[in-house]
Amino acid sequence: MSNAIFEKLNNNQIEAVKTVYGPVMAVAGAGSGKTRVLTNRISYLIEEVGIPSTQILAITFTNKAAEEMRNRVHRMIEVPVSGIWISTFHSMGAKILRNDIHHLGYKHDFQIIDDDDQQIVIKKIMKELNMDPKRFIPRAIASIIERAKADSSVFQDIEEPMSSISFKIFQEYQSFLFRNNLVDFQDLLVLVIALFEQFDEVLEKYQRWFQYILVDEFQDTNDLQYRIVHALAKKNRNLFIVGDEDQSIYAFRGANIANIRKFMRDYPEHKKIILNQNYRSTNRILTAANQVISHNKTRIPKDLFSTLGEGEYLTHYKGQTDDEEAYYIYSKIKQLHKDHTLYKDMAILYRNNAMSRKFEDLLLKYNIPYRVIGNLSFYKRKEIKDAMAYLRLVINLGDDYAFSRVYNEPRRGIGETSFEKMVEQTKIHHVKLMDLIDMGLDFLPLSTRQKLKQFKEMIEEIKYKIEDQNIIQTYENLLEKSGYMASLHQDGQMGDKMIENERRIENLQEFKTILLEKIKEYGDISNYEKLTIVLNEMTLREEAQEALLSDDYVSLMTMHSAKGLEFKVVFIACLEQGLFPSSQALFEHIDVEEERRLFYVALTRAKERVFLTNAESRFMYGHYQHNSDSEFLREIHDELIDRQGLAKKKTTIYEGIRRKPEPVTVTPEVAEYQKVNNQLSIGDKITHQVFGSGVVVMIDKDKATIAFQAPIGIKTLMKDHPSIKKG
Repeated sequence: MSNAIFEKLNNNQIEAVKTVYGPVMAVAGAGSGKTRVLTNRISYLIEEVGIPSTQILAITFTNKAAEEMRNRVHRMIEVPVSGIWISTFHSMGAKILRNDIHHLGYKHDFQIIDDDDQQIVIKKIMKELNMDPKRFIPRAIASIIERAKADSSVFQDIEEPMSSISFKIFQEYQSFLFRNNLVDFQDLLVLVIALFEQFDEVLEKYQRWFQYILVDEFQDTNDLQYRIVHALAKKNRNLFIVGDEDQSIYAFRGANIANIRKFMRDYPEHKKIILNQNYRSTNRILTAANQVISHNKTRIPKDLFSTLGEGEYLTHYKGQTDDEEAYYIYSKIKQLHKDHTLYKDMAILYRNNAMSRKFEDLLLKYNIPYRVIGNLSFYKRKEIKDAMAYLRLVINLGDDYAFSRVYNEPRRGIGETSFEKMVEQTKIHHVKLMDLIDMGLDFLPLSTRQKLKQFKEMIEEIKYKIEDQNIIQTYENLLEKSGYMASLHQDGQMGDKMIENERRIENLQEFKTILLEKIKEYGDISNYEKLTIVLNEMTLREEAQEALLSDDYVSLMTMHSAKGLEFKVVFIACLEQGLFPSSQALFEHIDVEEERRLFYVALTRAKERVFLTNAESRFMYGHYQHNSDSEFLREIHDELIDRQGLAKKKTTIYEGIRRKPEPVTVTPEVAEYQKVNNQLSIGDKITHQVFGSGVVVMIDKDKATIAFQAPIGIKTLMKDHPSIKKG
């Protein structure tokens, strides 16, 4: 390796590259060039130190990142090398198992099953055990099995009868996989650990092979991954990890931020190198990020800095309404583009997917090209298309496309074969699918005929009452009586599936907002006519969005999806208490810290400009919310922020909820007020007869602002309301 390579590195990066022996922890801040350090280190080990490439193992988290690292290394090294392992954890596990799985009784030609295959196997086992898949949801069972493979005590935390049922299925599932020489994704980690722990000679072989180990994004490792890395590195102790606690945002996927602390405990002789020079952002952005993240207590202290200049002030705009907030973002995008900033250099970030809809509508209205990254556009999400299909059937029983989408959604036991037979009969008799139901359906099993009849009766009943109630009631009745909402609450009660279903529920709640907004525009016409117009508009909207697509577009995405990306201009929207940090996070101090890390990640995506936006009043999930400013806004010092809109005024910013609130000084006047009113104080836990458990986030005279769990969110109620009970 030539010295010219080192000229591109700062002193700390050079130290990280050249520290060859022993455990090393590189604390790599956002935008600090960690990939450059990893690839230079690999090249240095091979070319300068003379380490055989076959003794090096580099692990990262995505196939894309592994491929990029491989390409960079091969470009840097003059002499072609082979044998180096640069891969993801699962790819590494598959390679190890191909070599040594026979020790565990499997054959070398085992096959890997994906999530869909896993569902099929579980359903087969449930059928053999005479278990009802409607009562014990296969996806929920799959989630339990995944957890149980890592920790068998999981069954002790599950209530009966689910505990016994899932344990029985787990045993049968494991037996089925073994008999058929199959492994699932979790096995690619679990079986490697079994090999290492049960067969010393296997572990020793890989310890000899991989004497130099590098792990990227160490803060995102889970417990199984840590155990594998620790076992491999325990003998030679040449373990180089790159991580940043401040960017640990994947706890919901099983990532364990404590693994960095485990590393420090298991390798007390480690060398710590701080990589805090940022090559992406200006200093005002970095100073703001440093100020925010400093409020997290469980972190390795570091302050990012840059040589890219001070840069522009951050802007905080607060609108009277969320419509004003969205229009402000649109107007800034329009102005920036006019001033020669490309659309693709701008991004709108938000906490959850349901928040994208308002921005999508406005950008489409004004012909600004955009794409929703990491997720579908709001109107293309499955649950929204399903809801629209149900409403279309209410409007028109002869809408065969809508029928085909929801006749078995949620599952009613009406199979595809039955549906295909129905389609054949409609062609013979020249009738619609709904009409066919009244013709007897003698070609179908009795149980299927009964279910189809019930389905049609449900749609007809709601259609019959459409003018007797408002459209929102029609929509809610559809979700309830079809069983659609109940299926989301029941299907996948833990893990990633639970999170996905929570997002779908949020989107369905947000769809109410769209209906309410649209029907206000149409004056004194029938509900039937209003709903027809709304559905037609939404269909035309999808076509218009497709026409806008180009290579230059504004990116819309959640803050989680933004990790690893960068933009010249970043808009961070919906910065209100209960939305971000989310209402669920307010119940746990540790969850608020993860939300703060997410905000830190969002801030550090920006190269040149940051716009922070929120609203005094937000129409979301079908009702108005009056939320205080996010506590994270208070954590950025005033001298860094240009305040616009309502943000210019002195606003009350929520001081933060903790499970154990820090002592506060109460003036005699406030103490007397609390004594007279006896009611609630900030931080009090309450229960509400309708909305469930919540936490008081603000007190204003006789009113209390309370954060309830999703999808209820923030509500402002009278403090002495009989539905509220303290404690």
